[in-house]
Amino acid sequence: MTVGKSPEEHPGDETALLVAALEHVRTWREARIDRGLQVVNYFLVAIAVLATAYVSAIDGKHYGIATVIALSGTTLTVVTYALGRQQRYAAAAAEPGLAALQNRIADRLGIDVIRGFGKSHPGTVPRYHLSAIAFGLAGLLSIGAALYALIH
Repeated sequence: MTVGKSPEEHPGDETALLVAALEHVRTWREARIDRGLQVVNYFLVAIAVLATAYVSAIDGKHYGIATVIALSGTTLTVVTYALGRQQRYAAAAAEPGLAALQNRIADRLGIDVIRGFGKSHPGTVPRYHLSAIAFGLAGLLSIGAALYALIH
């Protein structure tokens, strides 16, 4: 397929390229978001296992083991947050391209309503700030659990 310098030279080619580009950017973004959600799912399962082990260690009065388990929960929380954040930024890298393609499609089809999909709205808290708060609280909980085990 030959790509012309202007859409008038090869209108069919430009449309096909526009569709392919939109699909590529959308797939890239969705794959990164899906990976981030998988990281969170694995984190939740791992934390549930660690919480069970922690409670068992505390019940058995194995405070040293409980401390190690709690600290491993803290480490797991930090690593999971870093991996999730990396995937979030990779997904965000696709957003300018996605917006440009959506605007181009809106121009071409004359449908202004599809402009600006994915833009954040003023006054709303971005989702990645909420995840930072949630992981921060999870990390503090793990540190508190380690301190509790150390005190006993």
